[in-house]
Amino acid sequence: MPHHGDVHTPRLPVDRPTLLALAMATTTLASCGASGPTPPPTPFTPGASSAPRNVIVQMYDYRFVPEVIDLVPGETVNLQVIDGGLVVHEAVLGDMPAQLAWEAAEAATVGAPPGPTPLVSPPPGFDGTRIVASSGQRVDVVWTVPANAASAPSGWFLGCHIPGHWEKGMVVPVRFVDSAGQPIASTPVIPSILPTPSGS
Repeated sequence: MPHHGDVHTPRLPVDRPTLLALAMATTTLASCGASGPTPPPTPFTPGASSAPRNVIVQMYDYRFVPEVIDLVPGETVNLQVIDGGLVVHEAVLGDMPAQLAWEAAEAATVGAPPGPTPLVSPPPGFDGTRIVASSGQRVDVVWTVPANAASAPSGWFLGCHIPGHWEKGMVVPVRFVDSAGQPIASTPVIPSILPTPSGS
């Protein structure tokens, strides 16, 4: 006996040939796809001074998106850096010696009111770039990748050196690619234990 509130859908008799025809039609539609054939991938076009390529970097507490940054040596990019975290973050692009120099320079700002103070001078010989953004802020910077960047023995990275953020793993590798978007150097591996400014 049905309970009050139960909903019952009447069943219509369906024979086996009809069921088979419905199954075949469903399979055919699924294989064709509702949106048609998959479009070809978007061609990779390196940036130029007259038309910088947009590279979007999102910063969170405490990670970057994407997990690998693709750059072409010598290209000009428009870095669109967005801080989606709750605290100030920065994006430092450079090789490992540059990352460690920034880490050492910013270590002196621990506890400086009203919180981390990201105003430090670039390390000697620094040819990367650095962008600081507050929570919810987007900062755009046009920058030209050094032509010899792919030859750096340690590789390049994108890191945040606001005190404590590097230690929490806020670093991703840079993968250098050619004008067709194909890798021209191996992607550097982030060590399981991040180096420190002292090298220990």
